[in-house]
Amino acid sequence: MLMSEFGSTAADTSTLGQWSGSSMLDQDTEKLLRTNGSHGKMSDFHFLITGGYRPEKNNLVKYVVSVRSEQERKFFGDNHFCGGAVISTKVILTAGHCLYKGTSRIKASRIRIVAGTPRRLQRTDQTQIREVSSAKPHPKYSPRQLKNDIGLLLLKKDLSPDGEFVQIITLSSSSPPPGLKCTVVGWGTVIQFGPTPDEAVNGDVAVNDKSFCSSLEGFSKGMICASDANDHEVDSCQGDSGGPLMCNSIVVGVVSFGAGCGEPKSAGVYTDVSFFGDWIKSNSSTRNEVAVTLSFVLIHLLMLLIHLSIYVY
Repeated sequence: MLMSEFGSTAADTSTLGQWSGSSMLDQDTEKLLRTNGSHGKMSDFHFLITGGYRPEKNNLVKYVVSVRSEQERKFFGDNHFCGGAVISTKVILTAGHCLYKGTSRIKASRIRIVAGTPRRLQRTDQTQIREVSSAKPHPKYSPRQLKNDIGLLLLKKDLSPDGEFVQIITLSSSSPPPGLKCTVVGWGTVIQFGPTPDEAVNGDVAVNDKSFCSSLEGFSKGMICASDANDHEVDSCQGDSGGPLMCNSIVVGVVSFGAGCGEPKSAGVYTDVSFFGDWIKSNSSTRNEVAVTLSFVLIHLLMLLIHLSIYVY
């Protein structure tokens, strides 16, 4: 599955500009990726499910949201540009590069979250659309590199999990071991430079060992990589960026980048969720939630003081 125009979620920069609709990069991002990157070049990189499948009942898509620009172009769903994972009723986990257009941060007011929609272009009674109050890329993420490629979207209004169409997913507390079977889900293009699908697609992969991952250009600390040793075409791709890599219904990674989509002897690279666990937890509260918590504590302290005063007298 593949990436997009609105955020820095793109594709092979040697052939940029060939897509239409939500898969085309903005010119600033295209220029940036042609000339920069963690090794000074990004000519073969994608922010990447190619080779995927659609199960009869997709039990994983309930954890995934479509990250979209604020306005549709012509019809519902044509403004999808990234994926994300529901980690609380008010917080979406995504990639840092999804929150940038070129070197500029995308304003939270310009982002919408759509949950409960296995089909990108179809609005149903289960569809939940939310505005974003805060878009938080990791403070050490740079649009000129791919390190610390993680971000959070805080919603103005809580999602309503129903267990079938929308559900909160657990964050991994440790790096996944090599060989662990996982699945990536998204609405990215199903073939490189191909069209963006309507229905969410799954891709089954296995976590690779660090020695193999370390041989990939751009791979560094805080990343994991995964692929299908029997079918190299199974991979994440344009439009899948920011979506979750899930193992046993636990999110272990965030789709970040890869050398092509489903290229031989390569793998998709994902941000290691456990590596950024402390940052995720410390940045997942809104100001209102903090204020409510403080008020709750103060009220209880006041009640305790009143109780003690009565007891003393």
